[in-house]
Formats: sequence, C-alpha cells, structure tokens
Amino acid sequence: MRIADRLRNSNLMRRPLLAASKALFSLLRGGPPILRRAVYDAMPVPYLVAGYPEHFVVSTADKVIGREVFLHGEFDFAKLQTALAILAREGHPAPTHLIDVGANIGTITIPALKRGLLQTATAIEPHPHNLRLLRANIALNGLEDRVTVLARAVGDRSGVTLYLHESATNSGNHTIGTEGIPVPSFKLDDLDLPSVPSLLWMDIEGYEGHALKGAARMLAAGIPVVCEFNPTFLNQSVGMHALLQSLQGYRIYDLEKPDTETSLVTLSQHLAGGFRYTDILALPKKF
Repeated sequence: MRIADRLRNSNLMRRPLLAASKALFSLLRGGPPILRRAVYDAMPVPYLVAGYPEHFVVSTADKVIGREVFLHGEFDFAKLQTALAILAREGHPAPTHLIDVGANIGTITIPALKRGLLQTATAIEPHPHNLRLLRANIALNGLEDRVTVLARAVGDRSGVTLYLHESATNSGNHTIGTEGIPVPSFKLDDLDLPSVPSLLWMDIEGYEGHALKGAARMLAAGIPVVCEFNPTFLNQSVGMHALLQSLQGYRIYDLEKPDTETSLVTLSQHLAGGFRYTDILALPKKF
C-alpha cells in the first residue's frame, strides 16, 4: 500500500488530517484576500467549487471571472441590482424574465433567479468550455426547469457562422473576429420568449451593436437593455453605429453614476482615449 493510502486509511492520522483540512479551507474562505488569490493562482487542480450563497464550478485557468467568484462569491452582480433599482425608480414594470447574452458560467443568471430578482431566464453562450460550466452550474443550483440554455452566438442575422477568438486567461474576454472557434449564430428577434416583462442583458465584448441590430422588433416593443459600453471594442467590431442607431429613443443611464440620465455621445467623449468602458442601462422613453 502506498504511503498516501496508509495515511488516508489510518485511524490515528484521520483526525489531525481532517482538522488540518478544515483549518486550510477556513483560511481560504475567510483569510486575507492576497493569500486567497495566491492560493487560487497556484491551484494544481483544473476546477474548484466556489461562490456564496450560490455555488459555481470555476476553472482555475480563468484569472478574472473564476478568480473573482472564488474571492468574493460573485461577479458583476451589483450591476444587475443597480439596473433593477433604476427600473423601479423610473416606474418601469419589473421584469420577470432575463435574456442573458454572453451568459458565461452563469454569474448573472444564477444569482438573479436564486435570489428572487427574476423568475426565469434564457442563457445564451457560444463558447464550448463556458457552456459546459454554465450547464453544470445551473444543475448545481437546481435551476434546470427555470433556465433555457442556447449554445449559440448572437448577431444581426441568423444561420451565419461566426468565429470566436479565445482568451487564455479570461473566460469573459472571448471575442467575435475573423478567426477562431466556429460558432453558429442567430438574431435575438428569432427568440421564442415568454409573454412577460423581460430584461436584455449583454456583455459580448464589443459585439453589442450587431446583436441589437438583430433585435429591432424586441427594441420596438420597449425592452430595457443592460450592456457594456466599450467604445474601443465597439469600433473594432464596426458595431458602434449600429448600437447608436438601435438605441435611439432610449434614455441612457451609466450604472456607475445611476442617479442621472446621460447620453451615448457624452459617454463616448468621456471614455475616449485608451481602454475605458462602463455599463449602461437603456430604458425606453415610453413604456
């Protein structure tokens, strides 16, 4: 028998080993962030279960979203809470269905449903690895009957193959380009959605303009939109004009300064020069 097996099966060693394991995991959960970050980055295993109160299987190769969930229990969820607060303040009907475009591993969809902020979701994710973790996390949190998962990208046309350029260290930074993993795409207007108030949430690394171009009927119906506004990425994807055109007639709120209305022109000027971005809520003027 190997030494490791003898130690594991030894009644004499079992109690101190369990005590040491509990102490280690207690330190990882509540220890100094710099220590927990170092431990995460040095993990010799490909996956961890992290997050609180929800649970997520995260890839230890992901040094952004996975690491943030491991360290803080969630990723970007405060932005959804801010957007919903603005909707309530402005008297907009509370959405009950979430359309999560670029759902990644479920860090918006899962807590939104588990915490009762929305009731159902359509989670759209094209990347194969993210998709596997998304499905696993939905099951882990008992939400299979409340989430519809679509393994596709979103663009301005349906039935087109797009190419997803991968980031090696950030699962949320895969971008649509001219080469990479081929993924099927469709336009949002082709979605079969429940007849309830919905919220469109998008974080697709500068491809938002193309996605909104394919959502003309959805926008005409007055759906509120939350998306990243990154002028650099939008211009690189040749999607800025489409985004500006699509959101004409919408009121714009910067989620970092949610108390006052702004405009896309003002934000473009403020974010000009260098890699700067924010997240916006676009709210129809009439609803």
